[in-house]
Amino acid sequence: MEKSYFENYCQAGAYASNYLLYSGIEHCIYIVDHLGLRVDSVVVLGTATGEVLRHFERAWGIRPRGCEISRWAHRRIPPQNRAQVACADMRRYVPALLARGERVDLIFSNSLVYLEADEVGRFLAQCRTLGRYFHFLSSTSESYEPSDRHRRTLRPRRWWRERFVEAGFAPTRSPFLFR
Repeated sequence: MEKSYFENYCQAGAYASNYLLYSGIEHCIYIVDHLGLRVDSVVVLGTATGEVLRHFERAWGIRPRGCEISRWAHRRIPPQNRAQVACADMRRYVPALLARGERVDLIFSNSLVYLEADEVGRFLAQCRTLGRYFHFLSSTSESYEPSDRHRRTLRPRRWWRERFVEAGFAPTRSPFLFR
């Protein structure tokens, strides 16, 4: 996921012009506020170029941290936020946080779609230990198996919900927020 991915994000044009449509950040903030949940710490798995970080700062006055696998995107995170973001794969980042005994209130991601199906359960179980809440909204209501894109194998929202529940998260009144 380098420059070309972000130049045509979700096949809709430049990431900077389209991330609000596909990231789910505004929905996440609305749902958390609507449910009256207290959030003092956030980890973003897949920060892209950092726009999402500024939304959390403006909404809740907190400085999120996280990871971004793309070196190209990581270099474009504003300097005031980049120190909080590891240039790392989330599959290594989350276990590293757990090894340090860290916990957070909210995990935010729309990047789980890049995990192979057999990785999702174990990864979400680690996330359940790390965070109280998890907001996940894929770019569409369904996502493609990365290894089978040519066959267009879908993971419907129900599949994701089952994986979150199996990992120990409980659904909330939002189909995208788990506690």
